[in-house]
Amino acid sequence: MKSFDAKKLLSIVFISLIVFFMGSIGFKLVMTKVLHIYPEEVNAAEGQPDETQAPSYDWSKDFPFSGDYGFTFKIESAPIVKKEQTSAVEQYESFVRSIEGNIDYYTSNLLLGRMQFVEMNASFNKLVGMNIVSGTDSVVVMNNGYLTFEASPVSVNYAVESTTYFSNWLNEKGINFLYVQCPSKESPFDNQLPHGIDDNYNINADNLINGLSKNNVPYIDLRQNLNADFDDYYSRFFKTDHHWTPETGVWASGVIARELNNRYNYGIDSDIGNLENYKVDVFKEYCFGSQGKKVTLKYADPEDISLIYPKKDTSFTVKYDNNEAITGKFEDTLLKKSVFDKKDYYNISTYSAYFHGNHSLTTIHNNNATNNKRVVYIMDSFSASVVPYLATDIEDMLVLDLRSFNGSVTKAIEDFNPDTVIVAYNPSMFSTDTSHSGTFTFE
Repeated sequence: MKSFDAKKLLSIVFISLIVFFMGSIGFKLVMTKVLHIYPEEVNAAEGQPDETQAPSYDWSKDFPFSGDYGFTFKIESAPIVKKEQTSAVEQYESFVRSIEGNIDYYTSNLLLGRMQFVEMNASFNKLVGMNIVSGTDSVVVMNNGYLTFEASPVSVNYAVESTTYFSNWLNEKGINFLYVQCPSKESPFDNQLPHGIDDNYNINADNLINGLSKNNVPYIDLRQNLNADFDDYYSRFFKTDHHWTPETGVWASGVIARELNNRYNYGIDSDIGNLENYKVDVFKEYCFGSQGKKVTLKYADPEDISLIYPKKDTSFTVKYDNNEAITGKFEDTLLKKSVFDKKDYYNISTYSAYFHGNHSLTTIHNNNATNNKRVVYIMDSFSASVVPYLATDIEDMLVLDLRSFNGSVTKAIEDFNPDTVIVAYNPSMFSTDTSHSGTFTFE
């Protein structure tokens, strides 16, 4: 009988693993590059909060830039030294980096059974009590068990100057302006971040609000209202997602309505923020948010999410991007109920039921409105659960999402001729990007 050869056995196992690994990569590569079948779990599990999406349409054709806006922002930068010719070494290094990037993508995202490995990693992190879950783009576990993303300090100088100029530009045209500071999940009044993690979301927001205040820009800081109106700040957010709950979005619509009434005599129904005026359908354990997807079901649990729609009769005509306009009740035009047809924690975002997810440009006409108010609302995804409720007492709204709208904001405003422009951002939207794709570029 031959003696047991451990080295040979280990070699066979090692070679088998390599064959399986390369085979799985090759299989997914054929699916994506040849058959164009993209693995859904990559999109869902790897989604970043408020991630910028490439425009599906060139909006600059409909809303061209005139070049007359006049805002400039001086940026101090080192002089650029132009080279006559790229060396062969640089070309080789660029080629190698490209190959490395492709290998990293396919090996990390297209491996068969990838989610099982991610879940194993999450289980280990939970077992050892990690506050920052490794391998998940810095998902932080707060002291109260809520998940959040780690934030970096951001200079708000461009955002302050650009917003100030925009507010003055609107004022010269007789259009009201209001900046709405939406909160991050971290309470500025009750820091639950683990030791060593800075609350940069709130630091950045404070810096922006201070800058706007000094420049006399009209604003409302919903963090203050949230702390004043609720005993438990954190309960107004999902545990596994960076968004606030739909109930909090309804509340926010009422706060904004009252601010419009107080500042600009809008006369709209501020009671739109009262949940007693709505039907609330609760879907038990249907929500597993962006942060939950990162740490997987082995680390966090699904939670409830509500679908909220008015008790009163409603009629809206809504046009999302360049799609056909749809007319019907609130729940048929401003909500996407099909999101709840099945539970699929890694591939479906149930929060996208509100306002049909992310769109570059949306127009809303309230067929039952008794006023002629017109509002341009510049939003991020937090406002997906705010805009629909504001629309219940405003006749016309133009809603822009500058993460994907690449046309002229000022041209869109001039064409729409609103009474008021609202910009509502949460701190994850803060950017120093001064190009037309920047979230604080309003040209």
